[in-house]
Amino acid sequence: MAFLSLIDAALHLGLRVETIQYLVNNCPKSGEDRKLSAISTDHGPMFDENELSSYAEYLAEPWPKPEKGGRPAIPKIFRDDVKDESHYACAICGYMDNGEVAHIDAVANTLNNSPSNLIYLCPNHHTKYDYGFRVSSNVTENEVKAAKLLKRNARCRILKYEAFATKSIISLVKFLESLEKKAKNAETENMKTIHVSELNNLMSAIPDLLKTSQEQARKDRANSNIDNAIKSIAPNLSKIAGEKVGASNRYPSNEKDIREKAIRIVSEVNDALIEIDEASCPHCNGQGLTGLVGDFCRYCRGSCVVSQAKYDAYDPDDLDEVACPHCNGVGTTGLAGDFCRYCRGSCVVTQAKYDAYDRDDLDEVECPHCNGVGTIGLVGDFCKLCKGACVVNEKTFMAYRKK
Repeated sequence: MAFLSLIDAALHLGLRVETIQYLVNNCPKSGEDRKLSAISTDHGPMFDENELSSYAEYLAEPWPKPEKGGRPAIPKIFRDDVKDESHYACAICGYMDNGEVAHIDAVANTLNNSPSNLIYLCPNHHTKYDYGFRVSSNVTENEVKAAKLLKRNARCRILKYEAFATKSIISLVKFLESLEKKAKNAETENMKTIHVSELNNLMSAIPDLLKTSQEQARKDRANSNIDNAIKSIAPNLSKIAGEKVGASNRYPSNEKDIREKAIRIVSEVNDALIEIDEASCPHCNGQGLTGLVGDFCRYCRGSCVVSQAKYDAYDPDDLDEVACPHCNGVGTTGLAGDFCRYCRGSCVVTQAKYDAYDRDDLDEVECPHCNGVGTIGLVGDFCKLCKGACVVNEKTFMAYRKK
């Protein structure tokens, strides 16, 4: 049984720390009393990993309807969480006025007010997703789910490494480089807009990270070459990151300018690092992170670079990590792409955890409604019980069998 700290619990569920604290003290579902269990310790609350997964499923289960009928209300804490996740801007286009918290899977069918089923959209894209006045302009379910995954991924990168500001800056810049390429080569206009919008939002976080990095550097007399390199370019990075794009800072209107701004930031960091006698990490390809949830690379420890000697000595067999046996190294399971319950999206585990793997230890069984397929009917609709996960927890399985 693994126990996680408060910040790791937030990462596990993809929520803010404040939301986790709320769930410990409150049940968000009207008329029910289940709270998120935690153990009090001298180092703060600790959370059972299985309890976190079970509670996520509980939140996704149908919410009770109000006595007078209608839809169950979304708690303010969840609305605030989803807005924060999206930088208070539309997850598709980045527009910041009159945004609306929208359901990914229609609430009329699912009664699901879980944060994992919520996304922040401008009125225009909310309407396009719900109805679509013209087929060619619709926002597809896959595009909305891709935007949601991108938002949670970006949040994790900032939340997880707030104590390692310099590494976080480099990892974030590498992520910007990846997003810029994805925006350039996007298959649809909606996917291009999603990536460009996130580029613009993430660049706005760089000045604050630089300030934190400099504060940490002042406290640490043994600064690394990388710390010093970032310190030397901090003023210019802040200047570039703070530049407004287009006539209005509220709405990224020029895709080309935003991408060029990201390229300038990436180039600034790469030029600074090139002066150091180090090479891009061969294990993470210079990204600093591995897996779907952005774990620090086990070879460069998140620095993105290693010495030339360490680069030449690299042997992946020397690292204590193997492909997760539960998801076969994919990081997700089921048709809906839920994070694997064993590696939690890391894609890899230690050899000891690999050897200890026993599927029966995980609280998941084949969905009895779709027989583990994830879909029902000839048109392949997501199963209403497992919602495409292909599996459910034991409690849900037993409750279904009793019907």
